[in-house]
Amino acid sequence: MRSIWRVEMLGTLQAVGEDAAVSRFRTRRVGLLLAYLAYFSERSHSREELAEMLWPECEPELGRRNLRQTLSSLRRPLEPPGVPAGAVLTAKQGRVSLNLEFVNTDVAEFKAAVRSERTDDLRRAVEVYRGDLLPGHYEDWVLRERLHLEDLYVSALKQLVKVCEAEGRVDEGIHYVRLALAKDNLQEDLHAALMRFYIASERSASALQHFEDWRATAERELNDEPGLETRRLAERARRSVPATVGETIAVVPLEPARSERSQIIRLPVQLTRFFGREEDRERALGSLLEGVRLVSFLGPAGTGKTRLSVEVGRRLAEQQGWNVWFVSLADYADGAQLLSAVCEGMRLPTEAGNSPLEAISANLSGAKNLLILDNLEHILESAIPRVQSLLTDVPNVAILVTSRHSLKLEGEHEMDLGTLPIPKDESDLAGLAEAASVQLFVDRAQAVVPDFQLTAHNSRAVAAICTQLDGLPLALEIAAGLSHAFTPLQMLQNLEHRLELLRSRRRDLSERHRSLRAAIDYSYELLSPELQRFFMALSVFRGGVTLEAADRVCGVGATLRMTLDLQERSLLRADEAAEGSPARFRLLESFREYGAELLSGEELGDLKARHAAYYREQGKAAAQHDRENLLAALRFYFDEGQPSECVALLVALHGFTMVGHDVTRALAVDPRFDSFEPLDQIMLLRLLADAHLYPSEFEESYRVSERALEIARRIGREDQVAICKRGVGVAAGYLGRREEGIALTREFLAYAEKVGDLRMMEHAYNAIGTELWVMGRGEEARKEFDGALLAARKLHGSEIPWQVHYNQGRVRLDAGELDDGMQFANDGVRASKLKNEELGLSMCLSLVARYHRLKGNQTAALATSHESMVRRRKVGFSFWTLLALMEHAMILAEIGRSAEAATLLAASRGVTRLNRVMDDREFSATVDRVKSQLSETAFEQAWAEGLGMNMDEAFWFAARFR
Repeated sequence: MRSIWRVEMLGTLQAVGEDAAVSRFRTRRVGLLLAYLAYFSERSHSREELAEMLWPECEPELGRRNLRQTLSSLRRPLEPPGVPAGAVLTAKQGRVSLNLEFVNTDVAEFKAAVRSERTDDLRRAVEVYRGDLLPGHYEDWVLRERLHLEDLYVSALKQLVKVCEAEGRVDEGIHYVRLALAKDNLQEDLHAALMRFYIASERSASALQHFEDWRATAERELNDEPGLETRRLAERARRSVPATVGETIAVVPLEPARSERSQIIRLPVQLTRFFGREEDRERALGSLLEGVRLVSFLGPAGTGKTRLSVEVGRRLAEQQGWNVWFVSLADYADGAQLLSAVCEGMRLPTEAGNSPLEAISANLSGAKNLLILDNLEHILESAIPRVQSLLTDVPNVAILVTSRHSLKLEGEHEMDLGTLPIPKDESDLAGLAEAASVQLFVDRAQAVVPDFQLTAHNSRAVAAICTQLDGLPLALEIAAGLSHAFTPLQMLQNLEHRLELLRSRRRDLSERHRSLRAAIDYSYELLSPELQRFFMALSVFRGGVTLEAADRVCGVGATLRMTLDLQERSLLRADEAAEGSPARFRLLESFREYGAELLSGEELGDLKARHAAYYREQGKAAAQHDRENLLAALRFYFDEGQPSECVALLVALHGFTMVGHDVTRALAVDPRFDSFEPLDQIMLLRLLADAHLYPSEFEESYRVSERALEIARRIGREDQVAICKRGVGVAAGYLGRREEGIALTREFLAYAEKVGDLRMMEHAYNAIGTELWVMGRGEEARKEFDGALLAARKLHGSEIPWQVHYNQGRVRLDAGELDDGMQFANDGVRASKLKNEELGLSMCLSLVARYHRLKGNQTAALATSHESMVRRRKVGFSFWTLLALMEHAMILAEIGRSAEAATLLAASRGVTRLNRVMDDREFSATVDRVKSQLSETAFEQAWAEGLGMNMDEAFWFAARFR
């Protein structure tokens, strides 16, 4: 039986399931009860035992009454709708336990891995041990078991260290030694092991440095000297380093005053959990521990620079013994006050005749000192000389700066902080819960609504909020703080006016962090008037901008210089660009909305007109990377009542999922439609017919195509008549009228051959071949596909479109020519990626999945099918998504997931309504197969589940298997 919940207690307390993650509990004792039952899950517990554990001070009757309420509060999240009452939390005959058929724990996995003593299992044990047992809990049983698990953890690490020494795995060994030392810093054998690893990797200077650190620790904590082995290792290391390095290490006092002065930690208290910046924190720690003297956290308003700096300082203090001071400069108006601010932050008196630098230097102890200078940007220019003086005149201090602009000093290590990772479109509930932006939102929402959880019901809205807010931590925190007033869906619906919505009610925040608008105000007001105008003008762009587009549309001159200036001030982000493509930059959406609000109506109108004209001129060439800008131009022309311009942009967007379909439909029913240019009418109707195919409105597509054909005939345009016949033929094919579709397409082909249009010929051969293929006439189809390949080679040379590769690949796979079929499939994948053709990529990936299935590599087949299915759903073409679900079901049947395959087959049964012989055969064969693998009752139950699913539900069901 597969577990429903995994209870995690190492470094956290949460229950993680497929469709929910429970990390907040109604009361502290609800969580403690879960932990106790999970930790001692091998036995049941009397109600009296549990009541005494949770309420030792209460009378027995009151304790039992409290326990009943607590059990009810715990049962609610553990047994949501769909899980029978008592299935997870069992309470019978006065005893309570968790059902081990449905619950496992990280503690049990950790203990089992340690007991195994196999190296791989020990590594797994270290991975599972993510922190102390139940942090924040100090009950007697917790403290006792915490020490026990900690001993097991250190023992596992020591065994791994021995293995790494024996096998020469130096870097891995250093990692394990450091983890062990973080738990027990007084075991000399661990210090000796670390020194041996350093010497083995020719890092003798590091070995000497560590020896000096250990000597100071031993003296301070044990009133003793290092033992013989570490002294010998130090001597060995000293002999193998250059003389100048050895002399430096010998004469520089390492923490000389440690025994006389206690550690100093002056950091602001943080009452919320830290999310999503673990890699940035480790990078910064690594730089500081390697001797970098100046680290700068750079980023736009609201990215969490201050919080990250505090976390870095806390880690250095707690794990490395550093002295740390935090100095906020937000309220200082002049950088000339910086040194005085540092003295004040360090609580140092500045006596007459003594400079602040002398006071700072005199009060530092040892070499481990970190000074955090927070919010430097508004006094940057005048502060830079003071920072330089600190670095020059106080050699035993490192400086960590948070700013929206770098200092540009020698030796500065810049860390440009982006926003938090947002969830991927195809993520299931577990995947969404792993995204740092989602974790932050859920955590902050639980601060105001303790029962808030990420569920199947609200997860899509939460993901959309995180995406629309660009993963900006400040925006997410403020939005989550509104959870007592709005559901995630309601919040999402109001994000169109995010700057008005996102205002925090917390009184402990600085004024500039109480609203998203105030945070951006702070950055905007630091810009010169010239940069302010440029920033506002850039707000007309959607989804990114190239330098050429900014120059043409904004018309401000000096575009490159100002773009780089805004980027340096963290207001403009550089996007990744494909090899050989021009550089692209982007305003975060909240910043874009802010800039647009500052423009007058006339200014905004002029910018929109220039923007639309530029992208109208770019046309199809802009479709691959500038789809959002093309859509913005389309909406402008639609609002301005310029149908011809709309049609040109719709043609440019055609073939890129469903974008623009709303405008196509609106123009087609516009009362002025009959006054449009006839060619515009035809093109709109052709586009509309295509739009109807996506939601499987095949009859409507047929009717609209015929209407376009009538207009083409009326104006006597032979080329348009031929093209519109092809459109009617497409719809006829989807309606299952194959012979009609073939006949109309042959007329289209005749015109193409008459005028020598290779593009039309290629298209016609592919279309006829496809109709023959779905009818089961494979040899005839292959001849047509060969005609398409010949035309494509004449027209495109080596850059053959994906459709040709796809068709060649599928007939070869049918014929058992698997390797040749795979070659064409891979060529199709490459061609699709080159042109950013999402549908083509999904189709060709489905062939790759089929190849792996036929070869018997079901793991690769399932993974590739999953990617194909995700991409096809993104395109939005209902029929092809259904077909992807069916193909996924076929693989599930191959790997023995027969019930799940039956459910997906029922959900995708719509593929059999189109009279596609080849697909129908595979569908029927797979149904027969799963029927033979399941009992009649099991099959009917699984099939009924699929019948009740809509396409979205079926997709998320299928997406679990990858």
